[in-house]
Amino acid sequence: MIKTLTTKLQKVSRIISDSSLLKLVKKYKKSLAIFVIVAFFIFFGVYVYAHPAIINDIAKVGFVNVLLILLLYGGVVLTNVFITHNTIRLCRKELPLKNSFFLTIYSGVINFFGPLQSGPAVRAIYLKKKLGLKIRDYTYVMLFYYFAYAALNVSLLFIKNLPIFTILGVLVAITIITVATDKLGLTALKKYILGIFILTAIQIAFMTVIYTIELNAINPGGSYSLIQTITYTASANLALFVSLTPGAIGVREAFLLLSQSIHSIPLMSIVAAGIVDRAIYIVFLIILFFISSTLHLKNMFVRKQKI
Repeated sequence: MIKTLTTKLQKVSRIISDSSLLKLVKKYKKSLAIFVIVAFFIFFGVYVYAHPAIINDIAKVGFVNVLLILLLYGGVVLTNVFITHNTIRLCRKELPLKNSFFLTIYSGVINFFGPLQSGPAVRAIYLKKKLGLKIRDYTYVMLFYYFAYAALNVSLLFIKNLPIFTILGVLVAITIITVATDKLGLTALKKYILGIFILTAIQIAFMTVIYTIELNAINPGGSYSLIQTITYTASANLALFVSLTPGAIGVREAFLLLSQSIHSIPLMSIVAAGIVDRAIYIVFLIILFFISSTLHLKNMFVRKQKI
């Protein structure tokens, strides 16, 4: 299965990697990342200085909302754990869910704090050492997740103004995945592909609820509609595909500004909600890293006692 998928995708990847634009981006990627981060913090500092009222908006979030968002991010992590599990099974390999949990947490922390969103690379290297899974094969199989993620989010961008396009987009995505599953000879593993698609949809739903809570908590002028927060979420999620800065700093905000005509959420709310989201997510990662590290050390201690 992997050989079939690899053969068909290698030609496409060669064409993309040989493009002059991609070569230019790769050459100056680090410099561009530094520029984006510096520009973001300059903009952030100037904007907060010019609009001090934003601090009051951020303070309106409240403890209950923070706790709820932390729990919802826990749901996002669980979807990532099972997506990782299904992806590995799609490669005809198997990793215990406990290991998938630790791998998801550590790669998530590295993805946010590390350079150029390096979490996926960490997962690929770990799986190569642990299971003998080729990095190339894991990368190609992950395309099922990336396709589902992109297709669902792009489709949701139209839910406000052209909802029929949202329905058509989802149906087309399902059709493409179904046909690809058949053509690549993956019928026996279709439950894992279906699982990836469903889990991706659940993940997007979790993120939509998180952003809805954040935006309405800091909004002094009333509530944003669910349709607005869905399109806002879809726009923010698409920043995943620009792996330029840690935690997509500056990139996500750029996507939200460029799509402002779609979700109709003002700049002040974008900035305030962004600060709230990143602050809560950092706290969440610290808590999760502490818990996982404690559990990992406990398991090591138990194993040593048995020996």
